[in-house]
Amino acid sequence: MKNKFLSLILLVLSSFLNLYYQNIDAKRLIVDIEPDCGKLKDHRINMTVNGFNKDGNVYWEFIKSDGYMDYYGYFDTNATGGFNDYTIADGLYPDNYTLRFFDDKNNDYIKDKNGLEMNLTYMIPCSK
Repeated sequence: MKNKFLSLILLVLSSFLNLYYQNIDAKRLIVDIEPDCGKLKDHRINMTVNGFNKDGNVYWEFIKSDGYMDYYGYFDTNATGGFNDYTIADGLYPDNYTLRFFDDKNNDYIKDKNGLEMNLTYMIPCSK
């Protein structure tokens, strides 16, 4: 009985520490998108990202307001877990998108276990 109780305590403590360190890691993520909203044509999006898993891959996708993925891609990360690259997004339709980034080392379109994720809002066209 004592061993089961001790095992349960260690499992709970381990889960808490894992969640705590994941939250610390998530706070170190930097995702900067320029411009912060889009045009309907001649639309280049610059992505400056840092803090994901180093020397890996970051998957990114534009998710429409109805929940469907509309546009996606991958960029390799450097030794600091970052990249500075761009995409041409002329095919996106007017909508309020979620721009999602996450670690995906093996390029299977699924966030890695213990991988980091960041979501931003991206409107096309700009309301300004």
